[in-house]
Amino acid sequence: MDAYDAQMNAMRRVAAAVPAAAAVTVPKTVYAREDLCGKEFQLEELEDKEECETEVWLNEDGSVSLGASNGPLVRDYAGEWHLLETAGVGYQPFRMRLTRRFESPGSGRIGDIQYDLTREFWGSIEMVGESICVNGKIHGALPSAETNQYAQMYHDDQAMQETEIGYFTMIDAVASDGIEGVKGTLHP
Repeated sequence: MDAYDAQMNAMRRVAAAVPAAAAVTVPKTVYAREDLCGKEFQLEELEDKEECETEVWLNEDGSVSLGASNGPLVRDYAGEWHLLETAGVGYQPFRMRLTRRFESPGSGRIGDIQYDLTREFWGSIEMVGESICVNGKIHGALPSAETNQYAQMYHDDQAMQETEIGYFTMIDAVASDGIEGVKGTLHP
């Protein structure tokens, strides 16, 4: 056996000794609903100078459940989420819409004031360490042409681009810190 054959045999022995788990893996770049369903996320919102964190669950039926938050007191909420199947490279496939009802105590002649605030979250999905993460921009509701009030539906992508009002990050809370929250508890 010459030197070349000896070197090739040595390389084959080393390659055979490396377990399959040690092989280099290519990071996942396309995510499905199953990657997000049922997970508890920590939603961090930054709008103007205001920041808040809220526990969020993305349910299999496309609804959203909220838990504890350090933000303003939420009286009630409704939420939905989905992934865009037609998303291309550089596009943000994650969509979540939250409508939260807030209540402000009145004083004197004015009673309690209730108002709804709708935000839509557009984001990209990636892995951060062992945690799945969604990063993106927060969009506000557009005025409705018929009622001159804030509409619950957005007109088109261009109009939404013009209503960017903040940034958000959602990270898999259990994977990142190992603490599981309580679904449906709006405030501690």
